[in-house]
Amino acid sequence: MREEEPACIPPADVRAAVYGDLLCDFPRVRAATEDESIHSYIGPDLWGYSAYESEVVFTAVSFHFFLLMFLVSFRLAAFRSPGRIPMQTANDLNLWRDGLFQINTETEETIKRIVSTLGMKLTDDLRDLVRSMIVVERKKRFGFHRFCSFCTLYKPDRTHHCRICGKCTLRMDHHCPWLANCVGYGNYKYFLLTVFYALCLSASMVIQMAPTFVHIMQGLHDNLALLPVVLIYACVFMLTPLLLFFMGFHIYLTANAMTTIEYREKKNSEDPYVQRRFQVAHLKFDQGYMENLKDSLGPVWSWLIPYFDGKNGCYTFSKSMSTCASTQKIEGEGMLLGGKQGV
Repeated sequence: MREEEPACIPPADVRAAVYGDLLCDFPRVRAATEDESIHSYIGPDLWGYSAYESEVVFTAVSFHFFLLMFLVSFRLAAFRSPGRIPMQTANDLNLWRDGLFQINTETEETIKRIVSTLGMKLTDDLRDLVRSMIVVERKKRFGFHRFCSFCTLYKPDRTHHCRICGKCTLRMDHHCPWLANCVGYGNYKYFLLTVFYALCLSASMVIQMAPTFVHIMQGLHDNLALLPVVLIYACVFMLTPLLLFFMGFHIYLTANAMTTIEYREKKNSEDPYVQRRFQVAHLKFDQGYMENLKDSLGPVWSWLIPYFDGKNGCYTFSKSMSTCASTQKIEGEGMLLGGKQGV
């Protein structure tokens, strides 16, 4: 004679057989798993699975996909070079070591006057001039070329010296302690994807666990062993809006062709001359929202893929030219830096 199943385990219910104790303590959890699936739209007979089994498969696949993409993006952001001042060719040495930018005196004086004169209107001719130059940014109000005394090199536009790394970083955004690396031109996309997939992970956990969390809270006083689950869920719940805000902030910066340094120290600086220098230099890189996103993330189809080779745009892109300037590969850094452009 067949032995009767325990009363707390519904007949022919595999889930109850595995989680019988939990379902006995929390009968409403059982009801939720059977009737209140948050993925009931998947369908009860998808690929021969029940609604609950389809939900489990969907959750497992989506979570591990987000986790894989997060780990890949994090590794690339942490170990890929953010971009250094190139010193591979004779032209590189002439530009960044010797400062031989071959800018005629008249043009140089015009740039100095534009940078140092706060009320000077930027006409279309002046805008085209700025966009065509290999180096636009100038130091302080007198318009001298920016020079790094630590690296003893002239700085390309948007380059800053990192005191922690001890090197200059192309289009430096910030030094990230979580990555132990600078975030710059070469790894900014990987950093952004790391934040994005971290947001996907936390948001999926909050959504998937919400029904279970509600039922656990209703019976928590009877089973304190589940208190760690409550604490973990609370932490993830608070982390999600922070990641959402951080992601939104960097999308705003990317769409407006700005870095964190430029946003904090230049655009919003109290020094009007600093704001003026940023206004002039920003003309060279601001190509419109969509083009700015493509310059940092690549073609639209590749935005969510952790891959970036810099070929979607060049570091010294000029809107006044039909094509980018001649480019040269920075060995081992997976990016391109624009060569000299005509003035």
